[in-house]
Amino acid sequence: RINRTSSVVASGAQCQNGYSEPSTPLYIKGGHLEEESGLASSRTQDILWIHNDNYDIKRIYGISLSGRNAGHVVYIMDLEDLPGINKYSDFEDLAVAMCPFQGDVEQEEREWCLWVGDVGNNAEWGKGTFLYVFPEPILSEAVHSEPIDTTVHVPKQATTFRLNYEDYEYFKGPNIEALTVADDGSKFWLFQKTLSKDGDGPAAVWESPSLLQRGSGSADICERDSNDTWYCSLGDRGDRILVSHRYTGAELQFAQMKPTLSVRSNPAPATESLTLPLEVRKLGYLTNPLPSCETCGNKMALKNIRNIAAADLSRDGKSLLLATYGGVFVYNLQSPFDMSSILDGAPGASSGKMVTTTNRDGTAMTGNGKFWSGQEGIAFDYSHPSSDQFGLGIWSVSEHHKKLYYLKCIT
Repeated sequence: RINRTSSVVASGAQCQNGYSEPSTPLYIKGGHLEEESGLASSRTQDILWIHNDNYDIKRIYGISLSGRNAGHVVYIMDLEDLPGINKYSDFEDLAVAMCPFQGDVEQEEREWCLWVGDVGNNAEWGKGTFLYVFPEPILSEAVHSEPIDTTVHVPKQATTFRLNYEDYEYFKGPNIEALTVADDGSKFWLFQKTLSKDGDGPAAVWESPSLLQRGSGSADICERDSNDTWYCSLGDRGDRILVSHRYTGAELQFAQMKPTLSVRSNPAPATESLTLPLEVRKLGYLTNPLPSCETCGNKMALKNIRNIAAADLSRDGKSLLLATYGGVFVYNLQSPFDMSSILDGAPGASSGKMVTTTNRDGTAMTGNGKFWSGQEGIAFDYSHPSSDQFGLGIWSVSEHHKKLYYLKCIT
């Protein structure tokens, strides 16, 4: 792959002069995306990775950003065959970062991965929450110009993190739509979606343990029967099994209910999969971002557009993007990858800065405007390494719009 180590990224440069009004450089083509949600920019290719929201078929799509195929879906990755995937799986956000457990691997030999969060749990019921991680596909340069191949691919290998949240009952989780991952794959963070307390929240923030090395805990032992139902003996709960099927649900059952599966009834899956239980700890709370404009009115008038719906972290770990239906906000971490430094009550913590006071459609923000309604995906731009926007520009998507919005850093 092309080495895209940029002086902008290496120096930790940030967008100092603000952002231009949002533009719409590309329309999403191909007919695959109806409810655009999570968004991530490849670090090594002119590709944006994206998925649909809600209970759609569990696929990840690669969108070209250059050549005559710009805006088209040029690659499709199917995750339907992984343990934990079920009828109610709800992909909410994704990220590009180094693969986990590469702490002993030389930097130049480390692989990039896609991190896909099945973390949506609007009703906070027991359906399980999972984070799927697999190597990022390496696409040919020809995908940007040659006839589009709609072949559906599956990952050759994947790690499934079965998440357990501090302060939540086992196998249940909060309502989360925003995920971000440290560039080196060492850690990830999850941000609660809440409109409580008149929109202030605050949103709880969870952090993973270090993932540079695999922990000593036991993995789940997962087997699949001839009907494609997964049965996973849990590494952290010997008395329970996880049963899941892509056309039904995912639920915990007593371990003695696990059937004996013969080799014949247990077809080898196409993906080599490792499933690990992972406890994420609550770091603290963050007050929901508050839009600001001369005619926006009071907080009560804005309470329904303040919930956090997407996130992205700069490669140097110093700038956090949070997307709401009210706009795009950037937070400056006091030290790289220290998410606790922006939380409520942290010494020196400052509130997020609104990137633009312009509505997504280009009109000035007013109390009656649409703001950034439906915004579900946000990502720093790492396409076109020779561009002055590399690592600074911002991509955004909103469900049902079929457009790629862009915020250009004024350099």
